[in-house]
Amino acid sequence: MIKVFHIISHIDIGGAERVAINIAKSKKSEFEYHVVEVVRSDSEFARQLTKELESSKVYVHRSPYKNNKIGIIFFWLWFKNIYLKYEPDIIHVHTEMPDFALWIFRKIAWAFWWIKPKYVRTIHNTQLWNSWKPLGRIIESYYIKHKCNVAISSSTKESYETAYGDSLPIIFNGLEEVPQKKFEGLVKGKINVLFAGRFCPEKGIDTLLNVLKTMQDSEKYHFHIVGAGPYANEIRDFAKHNNRISVYDKIYGLSQYIGSFDFLFMPSRFEGLPLLSIEASLAHTPTIINRSPGLKDTFPTDWPLAVDNNSVEAFVDIFRNKLVDINYEQLADIAYKYAKDNFSIGKMQREYEAVYNFKIKM
Repeated sequence: MIKVFHIISHIDIGGAERVAINIAKSKKSEFEYHVVEVVRSDSEFARQLTKELESSKVYVHRSPYKNNKIGIIFFWLWFKNIYLKYEPDIIHVHTEMPDFALWIFRKIAWAFWWIKPKYVRTIHNTQLWNSWKPLGRIIESYYIKHKCNVAISSSTKESYETAYGDSLPIIFNGLEEVPQKKFEGLVKGKINVLFAGRFCPEKGIDTLLNVLKTMQDSEKYHFHIVGAGPYANEIRDFAKHNNRISVYDKIYGLSQYIGSFDFLFMPSRFEGLPLLSIEASLAHTPTIINRSPGLKDTFPTDWPLAVDNNSVEAFVDIFRNKLVDINYEQLADIAYKYAKDNFSIGKMQREYEAVYNFKIKM
């Protein structure tokens, strides 16, 4: 039995977390999976997800710490007990918070020399360590030394090689098709457009705002905006004066409603390999995108609903003109086929498990 520990930031909504969980839900009998969080999430979603994982025979280890910095710095203090109890064969880390926490653990836990797990690390973003560049270079040298890095897209591979000089294999994120339900908040007689993500510049929230302001006179569309973050007040203040916008903190189980919307709108400046756009394609909902690193990798190169450099004018042209002439069903079918061919959950599980087996034999 190969014991694999997935270390994630927290058990909650998040693309990297869902990738780890989808791998851990593999049915292969030769693997025993554990999910470990660095910072505790006490949301209702986290509680439901914990039950779902446990019902799938995945061991879940909840963090005692709710503060990000404390969770990272003192991760080693409680993780060492789990480490010694189960003696994992593979430790698989996802995103910078777990990367940092595990690095500290290995520096402190050097005395446990008789336990020598192999490492796998998934690079989920095209930009790393934005706030901690010098420290990031030190930590990256550790993971490069252990030859454990895997990229999730061509864009993450290229960005990493440019920044750190290490050539990476690629394993695309994988998803299952989710049975769809009708979202009751749809506005009849309108084209319903969904934006879901953190309200921050990385996700293009400022571009969304500028598009909404430019299109205030349009009666065709109703925008459903889901998320939270630094721009939350600005978004909500604008929505108060515009009855064609609905704002939600969260929509639980969003993946089962995404097929209800006519379009998904993603003006992200960069992504690793976003799951949301793949989910939309699998639900036959076309996505309007900024042709940014990571995000562009989830569509064919000639995807017609894409703009360069987050151009507000180009986005407005799509909404005002291009959407009038498109063959909606044909476009939805193209997106579905591309997602189905490239981003299956079974393919992702098989490829990571091949990596685990290779690591064990090294």
